[in-house]
Amino acid sequence: MVSSPHEALHRIFRVDPGLFARLLPRAGIGFPEHTTIEPLDTDLTEIRPLERRVDSVFRVRVPGEEGGFLLAVESQGKPDPDKHSSWTYYLAHRG
Repeated sequence: MVSSPHEALHRIFRVDPGLFARLLPRAGIGFPEHTTIEPLDTDLTEIRPLERRVDSVFRVRVPGEEGGFLLAVESQGKPDPDKHSSWTYYLAHRG
């Protein structure tokens, strides 16, 4: 269920995508040197009537690598064991 705090969290990163590069290392998570981080469209809806939407998607451009990589961000209020299959769907759709 979408809530105001949930949307605010993602809005912060859409407004300042570089926040990932500054915050993740403080949490002990490495983040590569990059040239840009750009928000992407999060609509993953297919032709069949099934809506799929990832909370936030960013393209991270890395020096010396064509295309960089995609960073998909989902915020969960509690563990969701079904979310693992969503990640492969997101990657296959966006690749």
